[in-house]
Amino acid sequence: MGEPVRTGRPAATDPRRPGYHVTVPAGWINDPLGVTWHHGPEGGRYELFYQLNPDAPVWAPACRWGQMSSPDLVRWRDPRIALEPGPHETGCWSGSVVVDDGVPVIVYTSVLADDPGLGRIALAAGDAGWERWTPDAAGPVIAAPSPDQGFAHVRDPFVWRHGDGWRMVVGAGSTAGRPSVLQYSSPDLRRWRADGVLAEPEPARPGPGGTVWECPQLFRLDGAWVLLVSVWDDVPGGVACAIGDYDGRRFTPRAWHWLAADPLYATTTFLDAAGRRCAFSWVQESGPAPGDWAGALTVPWLLALDGDRVVVRPHPDVDSLRTGVRTDIGPRALGPEPMEVAPPDAAFDLVLRAATGGRPLTLTLADADGRLLSVVLDPGAGEAVVSVPGSSGTTVPLVPGADGTVDLRVLVDASVVEVFPGGGAAAAARLRPSEGRLGLAVSADGAGARLERMVVHAMERALP
Repeated sequence: MGEPVRTGRPAATDPRRPGYHVTVPAGWINDPLGVTWHHGPEGGRYELFYQLNPDAPVWAPACRWGQMSSPDLVRWRDPRIALEPGPHETGCWSGSVVVDDGVPVIVYTSVLADDPGLGRIALAAGDAGWERWTPDAAGPVIAAPSPDQGFAHVRDPFVWRHGDGWRMVVGAGSTAGRPSVLQYSSPDLRRWRADGVLAEPEPARPGPGGTVWECPQLFRLDGAWVLLVSVWDDVPGGVACAIGDYDGRRFTPRAWHWLAADPLYATTTFLDAAGRRCAFSWVQESGPAPGDWAGALTVPWLLALDGDRVVVRPHPDVDSLRTGVRTDIGPRALGPEPMEVAPPDAAFDLVLRAATGGRPLTLTLADADGRLLSVVLDPGAGEAVVSVPGSSGTTVPLVPGADGTVDLRVLVDASVVEVFPGGGAAAAARLRPSEGRLGLAVSADGAGARLERMVVHAMERALP
C-alpha cells in the first residue's frame, strides 16, 4: 500500500491536462471517494480518495483506490495507491471513509470476477498517518446477496456515525431493473443488520428513473435530510437528489431534482474543515482518451439549500488559486454579432443583462480549429444550456437577479470546463482543445442586452 502512481507524460506536454481539476499522471480515475479532513503532527490536511486503474487510461474491473493529500481542497499532492485487490478479490470499488476511535477505516465494495455487480462490503484500516491501509483479515463484513433476493447490483457503501453506532446506505438494482437504496446498521462497523429498503421509486414520487441508484449519499444540509444518488441506466445518467424526511429506517422524498447531468457523475459529499457540506464529482471523458490519462474531478463545491433544491457554488478554496486579474471589462452593449471580449486564460466571472423580453445570451469558446463550447443563457425560459459540437447539450436552471442581470462563473481549465450560472446550478463539459489559444465571444438575441462586467483571473497550476 502507499505505492506511487506510475508517471506518464509531463503535464506541460499535454494541452488537455488540467491545472487544478484533479487528474492522475497516468491511468484512469472515476468516482471521488472518502474526502476527509484530519489533524496530524504537521497540522490539518485533507485526504482525497478516488477509483483508479493505474495501468491504462480505461476502466477495468481490477480497480484500486487512489489517494492524494492537501492542506486545502485544491492543491493536491502525492498521488499514490491506497488500496488494491487482495488474493481473493478482483477489484476494490467505491465506498467511503470513516474514523473509528481515531482509526481511519475505508469501507469499500469488494467485487469478484464471476459476478462483479453483486458486491461485498469490506473494510481496510489505516495507520495514524493515513499512509498504509490493511484489509480486515476476517474478510467482508457484509456478503453479496443471495440469488433469491432478486438483486443484480449492490455496491457503493456510504457510512456515517449515528449515536453510539453506525449507519450505512448502499446502492442497488433488482434483476427486474428497479433501482433502490438499502440501509444497514451496526454497533461496531463489523456486525451489520439489514434494515431493508431506505428509498425506491414510488407511484407518487417515481424519482429520477434508471435501473441502479449508485453512490448513494444521505446527509443533513441546513437542517434538512438530503438523499443523493447517481442514476445508472446501462450508462451513467447524471446525479439526482431529493429533500425529504428520514425516520431512521426510511427516507421519504418531498421532491426530486437533478443536481448534475452528463458528463458529471458519482458525486461524493463530505464536511470541510469548517464543518460545511461540500462535494466533488467525476467529470467523464467525452470519448476514448487520446493520451496516457483519463478522467478528472470537478473543483470542490459548497452545497446549500434553496427551498426544496440543493444548490452549489465553487468552494472558497478555488478562489485562493487566483494569481491576478488578466482582464477587467466594464459595461458595453451586446448584439447578434459575436463580440470577442477576452481570451479565457483560466477563470472568469461575468454579469450580463438580458435583452428586452428576456431573450437569450450566448457565450462561445473556440480555438483555432473552431468552436469548442457554447453556453446559451435564456432568462425567459429560466435555463442555461451548455453544449459541445455534436451534443444536444446539458440544461440547468437559471435564476436572474432581481435587477434582471444574470451572474455567470466559468472555469476553463485545459480540457475541463465548469459552468455555474445564477441560481446555484452547475454544468460541465470535456473539450478537445488544440495547442492554440482559446478565445471567448459573447452575443445576444434582441436589443437592450449588455455585458455589465467581466473579470478574467489567471489561476495557479495546483497539480503536480
